[in-house]
Amino acid sequence: MLAAAVLDAARGIPVPAGAERALRQAVRAARTPRSAPSSGPYLLPLREDAEKALGRYFEARLRLTAAPADREARGAFEDSLFTLCVLMGRPCPAEALHEAVQYTES
Repeated sequence: MLAAAVLDAARGIPVPAGAERALRQAVRAARTPRSAPSSGPYLLPLREDAEKALGRYFEARLRLTAAPADREARGAFEDSLFTLCVLMGRPCPAEALHEAVQYTES
């Protein structure tokens, strides 16, 4: 319904009120920052797994710094960040990295 309304609007056809309302709510929800709970009932990885993931991240970062145009280095770096996000349950790479460092140092 929304896709059809957007196409109709591009053609000059008025958007139905319900579709416009739903679109505004979706945009507002997308712009609202969501923070993951800082504490709570979530699972943590094995400390060894977090340490290995951090090691891969730092190795990939060094490799990417040495060769910024290397696609494999960029892929390894992005994969290591994704792994940290999944392991630490954080959507933001910076938060995941911080959480992993804090977790492995404690």
